[in-house]
Amino acid sequence: MVATRRRSAGIVILNTAAVLVIVGSLYDLCVPAMPANHIRFLGNVGPPLRERFAQLDLAMLRSIGGCLLAIGITCLLLINGPIRRRGDGWARGGVLLLIGLAETNNAYRMFPFASPWYGPLSFAALALAGTLLTGNAAAKGDPAAPAVAAPTHPSASPPASE
Repeated sequence: MVATRRRSAGIVILNTAAVLVIVGSLYDLCVPAMPANHIRFLGNVGPPLRERFAQLDLAMLRSIGGCLLAIGITCLLLINGPIRRRGDGWARGGVLLLIGLAETNNAYRMFPFASPWYGPLSFAALALAGTLLTGNAAAKGDPAAPAVAAPTHPSASPPASE
């Protein structure tokens, strides 16, 4: 019973992390103008150069947004497919690797520009917590884990009677 609740909480936390990655990606994809903290970082730049920097900045934000959108959708598919159904370790590792790497790097790169780096870092922390709570239910004999039939080899079946 406790294992079932722990596993369910892990799935909810993983789904939350993936949805937050998607929400963050949508901000990056839809931001209408260069963020104020990026403008402050540039300092005094003439209007022609500022416009070119703005185009470059928005292109880079939209690029990371598209990548993060793909990561978030992929993680939702892994969480609600192999992780929820069978507790597959490779899928849990994949989700942790995708969100952990992408969002930790995102936070690290945002910090020098006074961007809200704590958001992406918290998404990575949620992914870690959810992965740990979900655990490998199938390997531990957890009753919360869905039953997985053992694969049978065709030669292992009894001979057909004539």
